[in-house]
Amino acid sequence: MIPYSKIKSILEHTEDGRALLEPHRRLVRKALNETVSHDGADVIEWLHESITRGTYRKEFFRNIEHLTRDAKGLLFWKEHLIGRFSLANDERDETAARRLAALCRELEEKGFPLTSRALLSREIQQAPADTPWKQALYSYATFMVKGERTLAVFWTANNREMLVLEKQPDGGVRSWKVLEVAGKTLQEMASAEGFEFAYVDDYATFENLISKSNLTPADIARALA
Repeated sequence: MIPYSKIKSILEHTEDGRALLEPHRRLVRKALNETVSHDGADVIEWLHESITRGTYRKEFFRNIEHLTRDAKGLLFWKEHLIGRFSLANDERDETAARRLAALCRELEEKGFPLTSRALLSREIQQAPADTPWKQALYSYATFMVKGERTLAVFWTANNREMLVLEKQPDGGVRSWKVLEVAGKTLQEMASAEGFEFAYVDDYATFENLISKSNLTPADIARALA
């Protein structure tokens, strides 16, 4: 828990947050409601230290609008914490940052959530704005194939379990959870039942496999609810 005194100090030194960059201002608001993540708490600590020392500067990373980077290497796009990226301090640094900013803008324009997964996933980046598979794209883990059977595997909300879904001939959906330990459990299941994992690295392959599973977006939403 972040001491209220630190949050109050940040606000007092930044005109109630008006002198903060937008992602930092929103993070401070979340801290007031005790809803920040572990990484967010680290950013608040850094904010408090840099602001009270007078070293905080309201400027964009590499002069790219909406892109900011804190002292811990965390990158923000507007109010979104988009991850930790190791960028070299040379021309390649600026090129990589501009590509990242362009990708953030593209995802925003399509109405896609800005997450580390989206920024690293070609299938999400290539997906059309009107794809019916947005939830599936952000939560699937893999596909398992055996002849005409295609099973879709999704991460559950806590990212500690996987949910295996198989459409049945009668239209129902068979589902079961798999507790993952470095992928061993799912691998053992696939080996025992003769399934092979399908490799996905673009949207066309993903769309083909999800279509072969015969699952619908509604099936997936109900299973993951």
